[in-house]
Amino acid sequence: MSPVNGDDRYRSCPSWCQEPAGHLRPEPNGPGGYHTAEIALIDLPERDGIRGDPLELVVRIEQYVTHTTADPPVITLGSSDIDEPDREGLTADETEDLVGALQRAIATLRAGSSGAGFVV
Repeated sequence: MSPVNGDDRYRSCPSWCQEPAGHLRPEPNGPGGYHTAEIALIDLPERDGIRGDPLELVVRIEQYVTHTTADPPVITLGSSDIDEPDREGLTADETEDLVGALQRAIATLRAGSSGAGFVV
């Protein structure tokens, strides 16, 4: 977290924020709010043995801001509810590491998909 001049935070949003300018007005000693940008909405269908119900997965950039501090922005992956406690916030570097790992997993799965029992 970094300290912030309370007045400066309200004049403008980060360039990536999709909220209207001046949308944050946290009170001293009160709860904060979020700068947000919704990057993607992914509809995941029901899958037998994996997912019982369809799921909306949202990729966002979020930054939590209070009257006196601003957390670093993070990339989140989770449900469409911004207050969902299961969302995980990742830095840009952590997200790049995750993307690389997912790409390797996809390549591994597809490379072995010609054998018996594989359905991709």
